[in-house]
Amino acid sequence: MKGYHDIGGDKAGKIPKEELPWLYWEKKVEAIRNLLGDGTRRIISLDEMRRGFESFGQDKYDNLSFYRRRLEAMIDILIEKQIITQAELDTAISEKKRIWASELKDSSKT
Repeated sequence: MKGYHDIGGDKAGKIPKEELPWLYWEKKVEAIRNLLGDGTRRIISLDEMRRGFESFGQDKYDNLSFYRRRLEAMIDILIEKQIITQAELDTAISEKKRIWASELKDSSKT
């Protein structure tokens, strides 16, 4: 049976051939993926990434961009392997949001 992520052979119209610039965060996701999967660290393999994509469910898979799927899969795998916890991730995200809010507030004063 064909999975929701397997779109090979489906009718989808023409493939756009223009080169799109990477967004800043997409470059960071790719760099992190390369570090986690390099020959030295081998923390997350491509097979694990693929399994991560394929376990999202169709709605989540269809609604995330390529790099957002990569990011979500890496997070899921790092938590699964107990390299990070959800609590640690939530704390880091909250702290970064606090820093950004402070920086934004400071920049609006000038």
